[in-house]
Amino acid sequence: MKETIYLNELSLDGQYNSFEEFFQNILPVMKCFKFAAEKNCRIQKHSMLYKQKITKDKTWNDLRGAKGDMATRLKSLLLAATDSPPFWDYKEEYAQDLASKYYLEQQDVSATSLAEAAEDYGIVISFPNEKYQDKILKIMKNNEETFELPTAVTVKFMVEQLRERQQLSLQEYLIIKYENTRLDFSTLEPEYGFDSFEKDEINECLRSFDRFVSFQSWEEIYQDQGLRYKKYSPSSREHDWFRGSTYKGKEIDKFRCINPKRCFGYREGEIFYVLRMERNHKISDFG
Repeated sequence: MKETIYLNELSLDGQYNSFEEFFQNILPVMKCFKFAAEKNCRIQKHSMLYKQKITKDKTWNDLRGAKGDMATRLKSLLLAATDSPPFWDYKEEYAQDLASKYYLEQQDVSATSLAEAAEDYGIVISFPNEKYQDKILKIMKNNEETFELPTAVTVKFMVEQLRERQQLSLQEYLIIKYENTRLDFSTLEPEYGFDSFEKDEINECLRSFDRFVSFQSWEEIYQDQGLRYKKYSPSSREHDWFRGSTYKGKEIDKFRCINPKRCFGYREGEIFYVLRMERNHKISDFG
């Protein structure tokens, strides 16, 4: 993945009452770090991160002395992700213009990771802080030029931005977007995926997937006239799309993703495992 990731040191401003509260709140951020590591992204950070306050009287450097089971586990993961360089402020050349002024609303953010990321067309990971919680920041340069800077606390927001920048495959995006829902895209067969779909068609499918996971029960899914969830029943062995596949022993079901598109898969317990996408209804004509 060719994306520059920055850690927002300004998202630590002493907002936590204790290290324990801090550790309880950073689990989503740890998933962002893990995802960045899996994509071989090194997180750029400002060297002043270590002086930032986690609580009113404890800085990042004091984190090393934190005790407790959760502290020990998360501290090791957190420090592993942030202790190693690179520090972007150690570079000879910055992306931002140090002779310019950068503002977030009325706050001067010149010479911070926000200004550097904005000029570098990067994505920012922030610690939970209402000001930076999964949103697009407007960074103003010299009151003349505005940068839109994504700041992520959760992986789901992060992958939304990466998808917009075409830095993530659609299947990777779907797996993360619908994690812990009724839809599982890890089983989607690439040759029967979305390669032939237009952008508008993909967006229509996404709306149908969102509808699918919004229902509280399977009974609601079965009864929904928009999805038309039902068993796939090929009219003959010749027309069986899954004949000879590793899923031939499964009961295959399908649902509609706005005509004429269909999503095929199988249900196990509460999960629908997506196998194939049909764009033109030619398969569904026979089942």
